[in-house]
Amino acid sequence: MDEPSGRTGTNGKGVQQSMTAERATISLTLERLWQFSLQYYSVREVKEACLSLQNHFGGNVNLLLLLKWLDEQQVSFGEEDWHRVEACLGRSETLLHSYRELRRKLKRNLPDTLYREALQFELLLEKQQQSDLVDCINSIRLINNRDLPLTLIYCRQLGGEHLHDVFSKPVEPTSSDSL
Repeated sequence: MDEPSGRTGTNGKGVQQSMTAERATISLTLERLWQFSLQYYSVREVKEACLSLQNHFGGNVNLLLLLKWLDEQQVSFGEEDWHRVEACLGRSETLLHSYRELRRKLKRNLPDTLYREALQFELLLEKQQQSDLVDCINSIRLINNRDLPLTLIYCRQLGGEHLHDVFSKPVEPTSSDSL
């Protein structure tokens, strides 16, 4: 059993962490993950790598974004929990994938305003999927990561390890990170 080290503090990104010998406790909320995702995904190189992971390797962008957030916090989960994390996508992944395919097919036939509304609805589905991921992560044991980054493990699982070069770069802090 882990003994508390008695150390608590922030990790420089405004995230409260308390640590024991191995266990890490983080404060992950949907809004925190969503804002991180919007900022990180807005980087052109990141967006292109995420879409490549999705379109060419069958990856899930929301899972990748969650894993990157966890990497930034220097926390991980055990190998035995990978299936739980991936399974929590099941409820929303089929719906999101089907909707995305429908939206792409309709793109040529929809007026711009309707297409933008379709994109906004897809963003709501993405946010719901992130909510499922947050609930899942908050229910499993997290540990201080002293091993490979989760994003590298995920890229390797999918056969897109070369994409990790993009995801391995640290996230640039924004002014809201210091709040």
